[in-house]
Amino acid sequence: MIVKGNKTLAADWSRLLASKSHPVGPRLKFDEAATEIAHALKINYEAASMTLYGLCATGCVGRVDDQGDIVDEDTCTIADFARKPFHVVASDVRSFLTNWSSDPLSSKRDQVIRALLAEFNPPRKLNWKAFCNRVRDDCNGWVDSRPALGFSDKTIQRLVKDLRAK
Repeated sequence: MIVKGNKTLAADWSRLLASKSHPVGPRLKFDEAATEIAHALKINYEAASMTLYGLCATGCVGRVDDQGDIVDEDTCTIADFARKPFHVVASDVRSFLTNWSSDPLSSKRDQVIRALLAEFNPPRKLNWKAFCNRVRDDCNGWVDSRPALGFSDKTIQRLVKDLRAK
């Protein structure tokens, strides 16, 4: 094992595998994903973790193995879930939550803004109102036909400004 300062390259490699630049896209630890499901669906953590197990077993949410590849649901067994903590594909979890949660998904807001910025450049290619409406539509950011807390035009424009500054 090669040592670099006080840290090993193996530790650096594990952080690299968990990074957001991995080919399967951003990943969440199982506990983080279950917590996000619990908050979005207003259920307890245990029910959320069972929901996540079911989503992984049916292939609706991709489960990522140690090598960073998505596990084929046909080869996965119940015992595989109990062996050790694992990661899931964040976009799969958040797509599920967009379809099933009635609450605004602020955890998805920045991701949606980044994707829309790559496609459109407000206000040049798309006006601000339409841009903000697309963000709210993709994140359940409406409450009774009004923008939800954290999804106002002003908030979204501020987040766009912050993302452009980076």
